[in-house]
Amino acid sequence: AVVSTQSTGLFGQICVEKWLTSHFKCPQCNGVAKKSDIRPIYAKTIYAVDNEERDSAQRLYEAERIRRTLLEQAHLKTSMQCQLFASENAVMKRKIWELENRLKTTTEVRSMAKSLGEHGCYSFSRSILVSTEKKPHVFHSDPHTGMIAVSKKFEDNHNQHGVLKISSIDASHHEFVNLHSNQIRDIKFDHFGNTTLLSCSKSKNVMITCLKSNNTVITYPAPRDCWSCTWHCHKDHIIYTGLNNGEVMVFDIRNTKESLESIMPIENIKKCPIISVVSLPGETSDVLVSSLMTVSHHKKTSEGNYHGELLGIPPGAISSVAYDSDSSNLLVSYKPVLGTKGSSEQHVLMKLTDSKETGMQTEIINTFKGGSTQALRCRSSLISCPDDDNHLLVCLGEQESNSIKIWSTKNMKMFQQFPIKKDESGPIIAVGPHRAAGTDYLCGLTNQRIVQYKWLLSESHFENNSVAYQFDVPN
Repeated sequence: AVVSTQSTGLFGQICVEKWLTSHFKCPQCNGVAKKSDIRPIYAKTIYAVDNEERDSAQRLYEAERIRRTLLEQAHLKTSMQCQLFASENAVMKRKIWELENRLKTTTEVRSMAKSLGEHGCYSFSRSILVSTEKKPHVFHSDPHTGMIAVSKKFEDNHNQHGVLKISSIDASHHEFVNLHSNQIRDIKFDHFGNTTLLSCSKSKNVMITCLKSNNTVITYPAPRDCWSCTWHCHKDHIIYTGLNNGEVMVFDIRNTKESLESIMPIENIKKCPIISVVSLPGETSDVLVSSLMTVSHHKKTSEGNYHGELLGIPPGAISSVAYDSDSSNLLVSYKPVLGTKGSSEQHVLMKLTDSKETGMQTEIINTFKGGSTQALRCRSSLISCPDDDNHLLVCLGEQESNSIKIWSTKNMKMFQQFPIKKDESGPIIAVGPHRAAGTDYLCGLTNQRIVQYKWLLSESHFENNSVAYQFDVPN
């Protein structure tokens, strides 16, 4: 007969009674049980089911599951090894490319140094990774400390935008300083050696940050997106910020709450974002204000207001404006005209003269032609030749060939050209000077890297001062 206990287990009556004679627990669940708990089960038919096939299938399933787990672990390990090998391969390819580039540049520099005699030229120094994201950046360098600041987004947080501090003493030492909650449009170090950085962004604010302590000193709100900023050339307490509606806000950092005044756009002129503000030397606090379409000269009147006049420059879509205060030369760079066959970048070098009778006048010195495409706005610069203050160099970034081109203003011929590998670094978006420890450099900024070129004085200097090469490639 078939019986059960309180645990509902099914047993043969003779077997369970014999079991409970010497044990006082259920043979199935080990619960407390006795003979009085036995209950007969009445059924018409009882079948004995063979579970061997099911148990065998379960054993096979468990063995297959373990085998698949081991295979997945092995696959994951192999994938990680492949990624590691791919990363090491990319590093080695980068090193090989940089060595080839350095060898090629060294040969060119040696031959150029012989032909230039006492004058020098630039030589490739190093390439520094600043970001893995292909996003536009801006950079500026502090000649007093040799520090370079490059704007970037913190790669683990979409709402943190700041600058990467790069030391000229140890280029492998980088430090990210969080500043804004949106893309940074412009940054400028002060001229007075305080390691103070001025920055403005699309988050509608202007910040002054001490990069010695990485602390933000002042934050000014702006009514619109900020596109450019600069310091007064003589007064360390005055700053300027260009907005996207053509207005320039003037701040006095002794007033930490609000702007001092505003320089309004000239009437009947299309309001465009201000891409550059230049403080001109002199007691009248004159400024050059450049938008995407025009360049204007604003002079402070006796009433204390700014009066602006448009400069006579060629028409076109402006991508960059650079000014050299020693020579009063202005470089205006234009983007190619879309849809126009044969159109190319135009870099117009002009001489500025100011008089009370005629105001600020421009005289075109030369026009340098660039490539036929410019996907991103590229910033050019005017640099005094490191070994000749009277020799001005026009430094341009050309995105079509993705190279840095240096033109001499003495003979208006190309001085040097440095190609940059586009598929690994991205397009060139800014060119500018850098000085550290008494050595002059030229820096080219791409979406991912900043490339430095060291100035070599002459062939003898080149022989006696070989550049210590540094690899700065991500592991």
